[in-house]
Amino acid sequence: MATIRPLTAADKQEAMEIWELRFNDSLSFIDWFFTERFAPDTSFCAEEDGRIISIAHGFVMQLRIRGVVLPAMMVSGVATLPGYEGHGLMKRVLFELFSECRRRSIPLAFHKPSHFSIYRAIGEFPCYDALFHTRETEPSSPVLWDCVPLYDELLRVYEQATSRYSGCVVRSHGDIEKRVHDLTIDGARCLVHRTGGIADGYLFASEEADGSLYCEETLATSVPAYEDMVSRLPKGSVVKLPPDIPLSGEIRPWGVVIPIDVSYLLRALCGDAAVLSLSVLDDLLPWNRGIFDGAGNRTSSPFSDTLSVGRLMQFLCGYLPFQRVFSQEICYCADEY
Repeated sequence: MATIRPLTAADKQEAMEIWELRFNDSLSFIDWFFTERFAPDTSFCAEEDGRIISIAHGFVMQLRIRGVVLPAMMVSGVATLPGYEGHGLMKRVLFELFSECRRRSIPLAFHKPSHFSIYRAIGEFPCYDALFHTRETEPSSPVLWDCVPLYDELLRVYEQATSRYSGCVVRSHGDIEKRVHDLTIDGARCLVHRTGGIADGYLFASEEADGSLYCEETLATSVPAYEDMVSRLPKGSVVKLPPDIPLSGEIRPWGVVIPIDVSYLLRALCGDAAVLSLSVLDDLLPWNRGIFDGAGNRTSSPFSDTLSVGRLMQFLCGYLPFQRVFSQEICYCADEY
């Protein structure tokens, strides 16, 4: 029988080996993650006979939801060793991680699933999108890469570019430094847009196995800045963008947000007892089950709607509108790990 427990610093090497086995990431990225994101006190595993067989990493951050900044747990590296799948280990490990969130008064968790279908089984639904644009023409001249701007410049662009999005990470100076290390660890190069000498857009492009470029983070404060940076890229480059940027491409569901504490979230994001009476269903977290009013209070009053916790989160984020209570928002998160 597997034991569920928090990770310890002594588990680092084994956790790195599991990551390398289960994910198609470079050794340099794995080294970056376990240097700058490894947080054993908020990460959990299933252990059997002294061996870690299932694992989930957690890292405390902040999300801005509908203009409200909330503590949140970024979940990544969720993996089960071959031969141990299908026994509910992932669900048990995530339950312990989410229980730790509750103990810490962290009402949200979020992550970018490798396959949405896997997480649908525990009630997770998409809560933000990304636009993927592919360059179809060559630039007018060979691309000339820029030096990576100062972290203060990048942070200013990031804050201005993402302030209108629901579900986006609120970054500190330290967070932007970690993110640049993440984006450049495998040799990604940078393009910068400046207006009057002031940076108002940036793009990080890494080379794929086939020689094409993939731009994981591209942010700017204006549409012309986006258009100019993208136009400088070689034909075939793929650029991940916020979903409201008016460039051609495919919008894909890209991430989920998990409500750890429904009562807390209703109080923070609605706060009006009179406008809602919901019966909430949650197959994973029992404390989220029950009837709640719009201020997050438990009630025995008759309820008007029944929602799964995953669907409720889509409404709370603004990914989908709900009646006249939760308006639709532009939902986007640039961070993936």
